Amino acid sequence: MNRTTWIVMAVVVVLGLGGLIAFTKKDSINVDDIDPSKVILSEGDSIGDRVYGKPDAKIVVFEYGDFQCPGCSYAHNATVNIRSLYKDHIAFVFRNLPLTTLHPNALAAASVAEAAGEQGKFWEMHDLLYEQRASWVDLSSSERGGQFRGFAEQLGLDLTQFDSDQKSTAVADKISRDRGIASKLGIAETPSFYVGSTKVDSETANDIINGKGDKLMDIIDKALKEAGETPPTRS
Repeated sequence: MNRTTWIVMAVVVVLGLGGLIAFTKKDSINVDDIDPSKVILSEGDSIGDRVYGKPDAKIVVFEYGDFQCPGCSYAHNATVNIRSLYKDHIAFVFRNLPLTTLHPNALAAASVAEAAGEQGKFWEMHDLLYEQRASWVDLSSSERGGQFRGFAEQLGLDLTQFDSDQKSTAVADKISRDRGIASKLGIAETPSFYVGSTKVDSETANDIINGKGDKLMDIIDKALKEAGETPPTRS
């Protein structure tokens, strides 16, 4: 099954079953006063958005993703390149949207990434989860913990803190807030991308999944120029 076929089928399945995003009581963080188009900063024990690049950039790109999602995995190469090229010009924000009814390991993987983030290694774990997806995607709940702990060890994390943070209220609330914002926006599929408050169209999203993300870069370049900034030169 090629990437295009997979993403079309995934969207049909998700939308056809009413979204399949089950927001339970433990996912009840109130997001009424949150502007989804703004970067959320850490405050007290609350974990802020995970930002690659400039947190105070005029242009913010948001990805709502699921670490177990094949489409998100396919999109990873393009987003890595975009992050690297635009890191001095934009804020690239990843928000968790684990579709748990479809992907049983997605929530655990999100907790792993956020726990790594508490030791300053969110993006390293984010990339490792996608690049090594085949090693954990089909593991049982009793098997995945050892694999994820191996990733933490590979990244040089304090394993005691890592184990604790995975189960912490702060990490659970961060993921819950991300999911709540996605629900507020009516997002029902992953990956979904926004530039500021504008969701990119399906053609652009498909180009990120199947190509190099040139269409998204065109949108970013236009936004930077409108903000009075010069986009970086593409290789």
